[in-house]
Amino acid sequence: MKASQNTQSIIYDGIFHNFQELSSYYKKHYQLIDSDQLSSYQNFLYKKALFGLKMYDKKELQTMHWHKKKRIMKVHKRAQEVINIWKQELVNKYTSNFFEKIFYNSPISKNIKECEYTDKNFISTLTFKELGLKKADVILKLFQEGILPKNYFSLNESKN
Repeated sequence: MKASQNTQSIIYDGIFHNFQELSSYYKKHYQLIDSDQLSSYQNFLYKKALFGLKMYDKKELQTMHWHKKKRIMKVHKRAQEVINIWKQELVNKYTSNFFEKIFYNSPISKNIKECEYTDKNFISTLTFKELGLKKADVILKLFQEGILPKNYFSLNESKN
């Protein structure tokens, strides 16, 4: 077994096997989040959905009720599943458009366009930046999927 294959198996079999940001975590690439026109509470909800319990320090986690932790983990897991499937759909769209341009009259390109397969067990390691996604795109997706609250865009005050 090659060293690169061994590293891959460690990454996917380890404790972070369901962590959406695998590549950015292991490569130490951190996407900068621009300070935009969102309130601090809106940013808090966004980060809580995206990062889950990782955004809290040890002291906060020790004092947090188990039920709240469970709720945060549930929202985080749902957000990661939605983002993972969304990334796969975007890659499918990009590749089908590519093949359609290269092989415009080929039955292969038509079959690829019709076959938009996603697998919830496959973890897409592409970053938002690599897919051309902005923070606003991710927020809108999480809002549309019901992960962020219905009144998300009207929240102004800090409530954490």
